[in-house]
Amino acid sequence: MNDSYLDMLYTMAKELNTAEDVPAMLNAVINHLPKVLGAKYCSLFIWNPSSAELEMKAHNHADIGQDPFIHVGSEQKSIMNLVLSRKSSLIIRDIEEEIGVQNKDKYTTKSFMCIMIRHGEEMKGVLNLADKAHSGFTKDDMLITSIISELFGALLARTDLNTL
Repeated sequence: MNDSYLDMLYTMAKELNTAEDVPAMLNAVINHLPKVLGAKYCSLFIWNPSSAELEMKAHNHADIGQDPFIHVGSEQKSIMNLVLSRKSSLIIRDIEEEIGVQNKDKYTTKSFMCIMIRHGEEMKGVLNLADKAHSGFTKDDMLITSIISELFGALLARTDLNTL
């Protein structure tokens, strides 16, 4: 681990600490975490128990705008649903070979990482990262993202998710 890596993590932690509200905290993570990991895309989905779907609450995808209705239903074939069904976080090195989902044109690599956000055993959401150049995501990437997800789990357990 090099100093710039730790510097980027510290910058993210500082921004989280000074965020005015939960949406600002979510945005701090989705803007800084990809830089720390060397990924292009990051999105955060929160579980909505009423609809039984994951709903996007924050992202750094310039091409999808601020649509508050992006969601993932259980009938869709996705990495996030695979994570939910297995109840375990995943690193996918090649989405086409490993789970049979066609890679979308906007992604230059086939590497993805989906990390579950939990509070205790209760699933709160999924942190999704994509498009890491070179060798794809690593176990170290999964560890740092899992630490962030653990903190998110604690935050979301204390937050009225209907206000996000």
